[in-house]
Amino acid sequence: MLIVDDEPIISRGLRLTIPWETIDVEVVDTAHDGEDAIEKVIQYGDIDIVITDIRMPKMDGLQLARFLYANYPQIRTIILSGFEEFEYAQQAIKLGVDNYFLKPVDINELVENVKEITNEMKQKRQQKKELDKIGLRNAILQQVTNLQRSSPVKSDDYNDFMIYSFISMHQNYKRKITSLSEGEYEEFLRGWEKSIERKLQEYGLTSYSFFTEKNILVTCVHSDDGRKMTSDIRQSLIRNDGLNLQFVWSDEWIPVEELMVVLTELLNKRKYLAFTECTSIIVSDQLRRDTLQSYPTKLEEQLIEAIIQMKDLDLHTFTNELFGYFTIHEFFLDEAVQVCREMLNKILDHYKSLSGKNVRKWDLYYSESINVHEYNSFELLRELLYLDLSSIRKYQSELKNFDKQDLLINHAKEYIHEYYRTNIRVHEVAEVLNITPNYFSSLFKQKTSVNFNEYVNQLRVDEAKILLAETPFKVNEISEQVGFHEYKYFVGVFKKLTGMTATDYRKFRNLQDRKTGERS
Repeated sequence: MLIVDDEPIISRGLRLTIPWETIDVEVVDTAHDGEDAIEKVIQYGDIDIVITDIRMPKMDGLQLARFLYANYPQIRTIILSGFEEFEYAQQAIKLGVDNYFLKPVDINELVENVKEITNEMKQKRQQKKELDKIGLRNAILQQVTNLQRSSPVKSDDYNDFMIYSFISMHQNYKRKITSLSEGEYEEFLRGWEKSIERKLQEYGLTSYSFFTEKNILVTCVHSDDGRKMTSDIRQSLIRNDGLNLQFVWSDEWIPVEELMVVLTELLNKRKYLAFTECTSIIVSDQLRRDTLQSYPTKLEEQLIEAIIQMKDLDLHTFTNELFGYFTIHEFFLDEAVQVCREMLNKILDHYKSLSGKNVRKWDLYYSESINVHEYNSFELLRELLYLDLSSIRKYQSELKNFDKQDLLINHAKEYIHEYYRTNIRVHEVAEVLNITPNYFSSLFKQKTSVNFNEYVNQLRVDEAKILLAETPFKVNEISEQVGFHEYKYFVGVFKKLTGMTATDYRKFRNLQDRKTGERS
């Protein structure tokens, strides 16, 4: 509060004899006229209430009130006057003056009036603070939800608010949540968010947190009084309630509209946590990979040879060696996932070449998309690979019941059934199986008791019989559709396998259908 009066005795009396501190008011200074008051309003910058006399040299109380009303409308003004003229009071009301007291002033009334004004101002400030919180939260949320856009969203209304951002991730997240029910999982997320909020509140900081995806909690910090995020605060969060979190910290306070850019940088830096021993990283840390992420060819050869030849291989030892390699060579999590997937695909391709489509039914984790935010450690990814290799070992034991030659023929049959309507040849199927045509022909006859052409012709004739009975197509058209490109050859093969011509077969089927219809 500022007291303005050209009589020093009055201004000192108002300042020193009234216990303003009892109503939570501080008198910061006094001024001897309007011009002096304006200088001090500018000097202090945060004056809330001005009590001023009306008659003063240079600039009187009404002129001062007019200036404040025009330039500092948030300042509340009380006028003290020895004049009862209605004109003064009327002008004061037009200038937004809160009250007009006649001298000698009733101190109790003055104090009560100031108390009412301060309470009203506190209430309005609290309301504004709450509205600002909501608005700032929405502005931050808008930036967070538009993280995937190519350009940031402007938040002009709240761009004067400076924020500090960081992200937190739960170590070994998937292991933590696997056994949780849906309700327990929601409680886990709320507890995580609230623990960070409470810890920041202990340091007088307001925070806004949002999960951008599973295991990525974005937190934006705001301070009303200029407090900063210190290393002590960061360490306190790291040690917070044994939550076992990892952090990536920003290194500066930014306007809200720059948040999307900073979040992108935070997420990129997160990748380095995979192979470092740190639980937190600051964006400004000079992080780089000192080694080449070369493909673990020797380990892959060791694995594939052991799996395909069914040699003994300690899967725990192998997976530990592989992920030790990833750590030493500073692989990011998504790069490790890609390597594991390539290794498994090579094993699957081998069995696919033997047993055809059956291998597609193998249920492997690395055959699906793996979210490295959920499986956010080498340990979790190693466990998945171990489970997949164990599953392959199990599938191998089932495949032992098949002779390798049986697997080749099964694959051949799948291919023939898919392409028998085309001009399929022995050499084409042999090439798919990666064996010679002569060996394939001999093996096919051995396993099926018919030669390749007899098997294909039987499939074509069976299809032709269906078309003859169920469609109006001409015989020569059906011949072409089922894969016989020479009509005469079709006629001969059909009669040989069915004992009648195609035309007689159609008549026979039509007669059977009529008899069936009459009986029904």
